[in-house]
Amino acid sequence: MSTDPRQESSSQHDQCCRYLIGIGNYSMLDDSIGIRVIEAVVERELDQGFRALDLSGNLLNLLTYFRADVDQIVVVDSTQMGSAPGTYRFFTPDLVRSEKELGNFSTHEGDMLKVVELARQMNYPIPKLSILGIEPKEICDQFGLSLELKQKMDEYVLAAVEAIGA
Repeated sequence: MSTDPRQESSSQHDQCCRYLIGIGNYSMLDDSIGIRVIEAVVERELDQGFRALDLSGNLLNLLTYFRADVDQIVVVDSTQMGSAPGTYRFFTPDLVRSEKELGNFSTHEGDMLKVVELARQMNYPIPKLSILGIEPKEICDQFGLSLELKQKMDEYVLAAVEAIGA
């Protein structure tokens, strides 16, 4: 059996080939939106035909899902895009990189993008990868979500589930 996760087959990992992954931090108000969307998907039992996973701030664990047998990953995260709080957009890491020079996109100060770049440098197979970025109202030392994001939770859940193809 190979110890290199890039070479492992689906029989050695989950049989699922699509992942909806939430990242964020519960103690930083709207930064928790990604993991809260995942919670809602699981609570509503919408995770049919894909796995819904909470990686919280453990972004290096994303490498575990960069395998040849993975078809698609959708990451849900708070993303500062300069839009109205609660606005959401889908984009790919490559688009963020090119827009970042022009537009000031930021996902955890680029940490997730650094993980994707690390995966490329280490020759991990990168599946179809998109990000559901949600504009926070406020990221501060506080638990919960702003009213703007709470009111749109159903919209985010639906968008995330549709994006993963369920």
